[in-house]
Amino acid sequence: MRTAFIHGEVDRFEAARDELIDRFDRSRPELEAGWLVECLLDDKLVRDGLLACWSEEDLARFLVEVVPRRLVVQEWSAVPEVLHQWLGFLAEEGLLTSPTPVSELHEAVERAVPDYLAAMAEPTEWSLEKFWDTTMRELGVDVDDPQAVAEFFDSVDSDEIDFDSEVFEEIERRDSLDATRPALWLPPIELAEIEPHRAIAASTPIMQQLRTLLDWVGDGQDPSDVDKLAAALGSDAADADLLLEWAERAGLLRSAGDQLAPTLIAESLLAEPELLWTRLWQRFVLVDDVFHEQLDVLADGEDALPEIVQSALSLLYSRTDAVPLELIVATACDLLGQGELDEREAVRDIVRRMLAQWEAMQAVRCHVTTAPEEVEALEADMPEGITADRTMVELMPAGLWAARGSLRAFGFQVPAVDDLVACPAELLALVAADTPADVQQVLVQRWIERRGERQASAELADLLRRVDDPTIRLAALGLLEHTGEEGVSAASQLIEDPIAGPAARMWLQSRPTSTADVARPGDELLFWLDGMAAAVDEDVDLFLAEFSHQPAADQIALIKEIAATEHGSAGEVLAVLAEHHPEETIATAAQEALNS
Repeated sequence: MRTAFIHGEVDRFEAARDELIDRFDRSRPELEAGWLVECLLDDKLVRDGLLACWSEEDLARFLVEVVPRRLVVQEWSAVPEVLHQWLGFLAEEGLLTSPTPVSELHEAVERAVPDYLAAMAEPTEWSLEKFWDTTMRELGVDVDDPQAVAEFFDSVDSDEIDFDSEVFEEIERRDSLDATRPALWLPPIELAEIEPHRAIAASTPIMQQLRTLLDWVGDGQDPSDVDKLAAALGSDAADADLLLEWAERAGLLRSAGDQLAPTLIAESLLAEPELLWTRLWQRFVLVDDVFHEQLDVLADGEDALPEIVQSALSLLYSRTDAVPLELIVATACDLLGQGELDEREAVRDIVRRMLAQWEAMQAVRCHVTTAPEEVEALEADMPEGITADRTMVELMPAGLWAARGSLRAFGFQVPAVDDLVACPAELLALVAADTPADVQQVLVQRWIERRGERQASAELADLLRRVDDPTIRLAALGLLEHTGEEGVSAASQLIEDPIAGPAARMWLQSRPTSTADVARPGDELLFWLDGMAAAVDEDVDLFLAEFSHQPAADQIALIKEIAATEHGSAGEVLAVLAEHHPEETIATAAQEALNS
């Protein structure tokens, strides 16, 4: 079964979670702890999505933060015991993929117990739901009676019930910061330098612009009169306004009545360019006031700037080549749900000005493409009435480093290659599929070198036995290619495996040096189905386009063959064809195959 979910696959996660809970309950029925394991796994999805890979930090965090915050538990000592049992269960089932020895994980649970007990006794560590649940129980309110609960909150709203408002406010503040979305992983990168901004910060154009700004401000300056500042900067008034607010957010300026004045620490900050560079980067998301005209065009515009920044950084970070500005704009519009021309133009204006500031920090490099094929592609993707911007954008080393920190703060998992050399094979298979080729080569090589070809191929073979998922199966077979003869030997041990057998046989027979005829009737179709299911996961439209290239009669015949297999993803492929195929006869055939 799959235990790694790094792309927010909630439905598949829930199926795996329920299966794990059921297996755990059957192995330890006396605990009656399925409710606790459900909370454990739900939180792991938000944390990193790796349900069978537990670190000492993961276990301590669950005990000290998650349980006190979310759960009302009568017998506090039962929770650490369930964690011990959970680790034992994973180890017994051959599912535990943690690089840390299981004995050390048990020790980590015990070390966390005192802090866990202290947090359980501290109301400010609770969530709002737990706070109100406990308050209602203490007052004798039946928390399972909706009418009683509604009457209780009516009494709260009318100030008829006393409660600790200071505790409530602290919990409310902290709860607003909690992440609830599944963890999303970005492709790993190869970090060539550590904190590269230190070498370039002092000489970046933004530092000279800030010196010019402070000279203009002097002891105090009316911020509405920015024409001279714009002239000194060689910019327009809009960019001068942006720089003023940005400098204020970074701590260089303060309001002094109707004027702006330098802060007491302004000169000291300017003398520490590496620190100032970092503060500027981190605080750009706060300069939304200067974009009010553009943001007013957008629905929920007051919250849109961080979303635009996040969208741009995740796209740029995921690519090792230059990205069209128009793709950055389109991605941000998709995230915000903005599709009208005026909305798209508003987003484009924000993105242009944002990139100009990042370029002044030497965090990105922008250039205008003249390559005919790139220009043609840009113009083809543009909505009618808007001229394509030919700007291409890429992160520079300092921007790559800074973007990694920002994306981590946004809640993404942003590993470097070195972070993944100890990762389980299942995670490697999922990550490698999305990793640019040059980085993928380095990642796979280091992952294998850490283990040796024999152990690496054995881990991949175990993965192929355990997980019936086409995307992982195809990726794992691709990774076996890098383990040489050890990979061939490992795949040979899978020939009779009920899950991996057909794919392993096809892989062995298709190798350039293979002389053995190991494939069996039906293997080719099952292997094709692996590819189809993986394509459906990746891009439904592309899958349908490729499927539709065949004559209609061949498509219908293939649908019947798919329906006759026992492939685990056959139903999913047929369901996509039934719902989305543009030809009614093909869609009907797929639906009939599903119903048969």
